[in-house]
Amino acid sequence: MMEQSGNYEDMIHTDEWMPIYLKGLENGQKIKIGPFGFSMYPLLVGNRDSLVLTQIDRPLKRCDICLYRRDNGIYVTHTIHHIDENGIYFVGESQRGIEGPLRQDQVLAVAESYIRRGIEYSCDSPSYKLFHEIWMLLRPARPLLIKIYRKIRGF
Repeated sequence: MMEQSGNYEDMIHTDEWMPIYLKGLENGQKIKIGPFGFSMYPLLVGNRDSLVLTQIDRPLKRCDICLYRRDNGIYVTHTIHHIDENGIYFVGESQRGIEGPLRQDQVLAVAESYIRRGIEYSCDSPSYKLFHEIWMLLRPARPLLIKIYRKIRGF
């Protein structure tokens, strides 16, 4: 979910700046966007990491990180859990629950890479794909695993 801390009256609403990003995608440009909230943790941390998104020019698949817009207007970046005849199903990195089905027209962009601690990683790399397949299988245990990870990392 696109959440931010701070004084909400001083913030520019997503609906004001997102159309500029989407226009850039339509023109073949890439956009860089940081996560809001904690749903992409531990892969991405707010105010530190970011995603590089591109226009969708291929069939989407399991483990793709996508930007989509819910019917209520909220923009979200989550990972595809699965796709079936009913639509596309997403899950946040720190979440167990699966959201969907979403329609193809709700999916606006796909990540080609992510920037973690200042280093850019391809979403097509074998290590990324392996991590995500394992992380998908561990979905039921995510809360416990994240709790352990946070304790080890000291936050």
